[in-house]
Amino acid sequence: MQRQARRSLGVALVFTLSASALAPFADPAGPWLPLHLFLVGGLLSAISGATILLSVTWSAAPAPPALMAGTQRWLLAAGAVGVVAGRELDVDPLTVSGAVASAAALGMLGLILSSVRNGAVTRRFLPAIDGYLMAVAFGLVGLLIGALLAVGVPGEEWARLRGAHFVLNLFGLVGIVIASTLPYFAATEARVKMSQLATPVRMRTAGLVLATGTVLAVAGNLGDQTALRATGLGVYACGIVGVLFLLPGVGRRQLDWAGPRLIQLGAGLSWWLASTVLLAVTSVTEVVAQARIISALVVGGFAQILVASVAYLGPVLRAGGHRHLSAGFAVTRSWTSLVAANVAAAGALAGSRLLLAAGLAVWFVDLAARAFLLVTRRLPQDYGPDRRAGEGSGET
Repeated sequence: MQRQARRSLGVALVFTLSASALAPFADPAGPWLPLHLFLVGGLLSAISGATILLSVTWSAAPAPPALMAGTQRWLLAAGAVGVVAGRELDVDPLTVSGAVASAAALGMLGLILSSVRNGAVTRRFLPAIDGYLMAVAFGLVGLLIGALLAVGVPGEEWARLRGAHFVLNLFGLVGIVIASTLPYFAATEARVKMSQLATPVRMRTAGLVLATGTVLAVAGNLGDQTALRATGLGVYACGIVGVLFLLPGVGRRQLDWAGPRLIQLGAGLSWWLASTVLLAVTSVTEVVAQARIISALVVGGFAQILVASVAYLGPVLRAGGHRHLSAGFAVTRSWTSLVAANVAAAGALAGSRLLLAAGLAVWFVDLAARAFLLVTRRLPQDYGPDRRAGEGSGET
């Protein structure tokens, strides 16, 4: 399963770096191309690999067949390429085929996760898997609506479907996957025990609040009801706050060891919450352009959460013994990534293409260089603060 996860994260890295490189040249009216490269190709590939890996590991269930996992991975990658190429070349059949392939890959992910759930030996992690399955259901509807948008619908209906499409995918799919993972994974990344507040009942309740907010916001978009859309996003923001209360506390020791990884994770969660509140307010009175808020959500929120998570998972999946694990953690401990990401997110929210481009450029170079070092194992001998924490710790 670790081999499959490494391949999925490798595919995600290629799409993420491609999106970062193209973002400064995107259409000012809306960065459709880099957003879909990142969300469909990058983030969904990472979600697929990570959710299967974590579900199998946490539940002690049998891993899915390598052929099935590989088919799901490459079908999703092909779908992402098809969607982007078809839209940019104005070839509707290619766009629709890409959307259908992406939806089929997401359906396969649901089948894999259902199989893992049925084979679970350790059942205390089932709330996370149930959250993943709920997120997949939202994502399937969102992707199929995307296919409808590609073939063309009347103007007023198009705007309503587009609003439902981005709520289902950003909040229903991506957001609920993050919320379902965080109570467990944040403790792993910080090397602390889970919060005692993170009981299965509370985690499922938080997931249901997020799902309710998503449904209300989608209904508001489809019915062109601004108050209902704002209410749904407000409920969703309350769900995010609920998830934050379920996270473990961290102290000086954890911050000294993980440093920018933990801070970047916290920054991503802050952008996620702030962007949701801003979108709710914008539904009633447009204080900031919606496209700018969505860009800030994706760059400052989801991209930062992804990078902070892979900064921990990458060294673990690379394997090679405790010295390589410690050295890998040293490589992914990047203050540059933290600063550049937040500069880019601030630029996106402020509508400053210069800040956005500068932040993404620095972030691109930093991520590419560190990924190269991690993959080739050309690692520094001085492990810094990670050496003490990693020596003898094993690859847990």
